[in-house]
Amino acid sequence: MCERVKLTPLTLEEKAFAEEHHSVLVWYLNTQKLDKSEYYDVAAMGYLQAVKQWFARPELHQWSFSTIARQSMRSRVHNERQKQNRLPTVSLDEVVPGTDGLIYGDTITYNNLIYGGYDVNISFNVKIPEQKRFGVKSDEVKAFDSFMEMESKMKNMCIEYDSNEEAKKKAAVLQTYRRSLPNKDEFEVFKQDKSIYVVRKQTGRK
Repeated sequence: MCERVKLTPLTLEEKAFAEEHHSVLVWYLNTQKLDKSEYYDVAAMGYLQAVKQWFARPELHQWSFSTIARQSMRSRVHNERQKQNRLPTVSLDEVVPGTDGLIYGDTITYNNLIYGGYDVNISFNVKIPEQKRFGVKSDEVKAFDSFMEMESKMKNMCIEYDSNEEAKKKAAVLQTYRRSLPNKDEFEVFKQDKSIYVVRKQTGRK
């Protein structure tokens, strides 16, 4: 009863039959309390599959067409829900596995913002409010700036935290900030346990 029949364009006879029994599709959506704007097309594909099966497999006529259609539509809707549940959900602040602190938010390109469905309003060459021009730097970024200004006096810096989770979040912030610097290749930022280490790379030495 569940054998799949290839969904090809309906013949004239099949089309007339599908139109005549269209109320079965509407009835299924209503009884299952499915949002028509979301599931009509999904259920319709199952409905048309049932029409093709009805004509291709006469042995199915021992059951009513509504029974065949209901099973086919239920299968399509179930598969669609399973597919939606498999879609991953991640925070844009999470670190991408296997990267040097790159967060998912950093991977969003300009085209993603335009075509990715984000509700954003992008403007260029706008007047920046004076009090917001430079933003507020975190304590970690301020410490990084001070470390850079020390030139070669200090070879490294360590920032310790109370928890591994806090260190992970702050490491992502510092790694993102380092990548924005013109001299980013002169420094290395990494996390170890509950601490963040900033290391000045020794150039010209082996």
